[in-house]
Amino acid sequence: MIALLLLAQTALQPVRPVEPPAQSSIRDPLPDPVPQAAPEGPVLPLAEALAEMRRQSPDLAVALERVTQAQNNVQRAWATVKPTLTATGTLTHNSYSGAYIDYSRLSITDTGPNTQQGTLSFNWNIFNLRALPALQSAYQQVDVARLTETQQRRELLLSVASTYYAGLALKELAAVAARQAKATRDHAVEAQARYEAGLVQLSAALRARIDYLRADQETRRAQFNYAGSKSQLAALLDRRDTAFELAPPAQPPDEIRGAFKDLIARALEVRPEMAAARANEEIAARLKTDAWAQFLPTLALTANARYNHPVQASTIDQSTWAVALAITLPLYDGGFRYVALKDADSQMRQARAQTRGEAARIE
Repeated sequence: MIALLLLAQTALQPVRPVEPPAQSSIRDPLPDPVPQAAPEGPVLPLAEALAEMRRQSPDLAVALERVTQAQNNVQRAWATVKPTLTATGTLTHNSYSGAYIDYSRLSITDTGPNTQQGTLSFNWNIFNLRALPALQSAYQQVDVARLTETQQRRELLLSVASTYYAGLALKELAAVAARQAKATRDHAVEAQARYEAGLVQLSAALRARIDYLRADQETRRAQFNYAGSKSQLAALLDRRDTAFELAPPAQPPDEIRGAFKDLIARALEVRPEMAAARANEEIAARLKTDAWAQFLPTLALTANARYNHPVQASTIDQSTWAVALAITLPLYDGGFRYVALKDADSQMRQARAQTRGEAARIE
């Protein structure tokens, strides 16, 4: 009974407040929590971000211009097959006066120091087997450029979507970190009050303060990472500002289902980079045809019409014309054609290796 009375008197003793040490950081006031970042602008939906990338992405614009350049190469290939027509006019002033001798009349006519000449030339390579593989490759290079543009567009869309969802995750992480920092600060304030009341040790109050400072730094880091993700998204969209906010889409993207083996096989069949690699193999195979065509002759038709004033001594008429059919057979070119055959084999091996590399990256 006496022991119970003594224990009750001990429990009812008043709490003695504790004065913190003079050099202790517990005396410093706790910093205010990081305020939640204000919205920099309206919400940029994911669908609008993808549409903006299609309109403004410089990388996609470069890929589209390469398609146009490939189409221009088709016209260049046709230009090697079509005939050419060239007109040339010359006006010459000599330092001396010319003369024309008419042998039929045995007379000499002074033609003056000025002469005029005009030439109209028509050239057409009728037979040139190198033009056929060049045309086929030019058309196929247009397909390769379009497939490359499709691949790059898909990669850019994937980059925008992944950056957008990463930004959403960082935004939620920043909100969670802010709430955790607030709760940790309340705990630190309570721990300091309990220490000053003499209920806990100084180490416990300091530990609670350190936990809050760490949570505050984590909140700042999360907000900075969210701002960095918006900067990355703005760079992909070719924007010069980050005056927008991210929000979860109303509907999540469709989920792709299927066996892994079937998905890999389908990707190897329909992915644009694989189709482009196979087309490059066919283009490389035509280099062999082009190399063999260099051993064959070429047939060209040439027509020229000339006008001379005054009439030259070598011709009687002012207007003359000529038509020629020329066949050219290369006999020796220093071994260039044999090098072209070796280079065609090397290009074919390179194209096949690139196809295997694309398949390995997909798998």
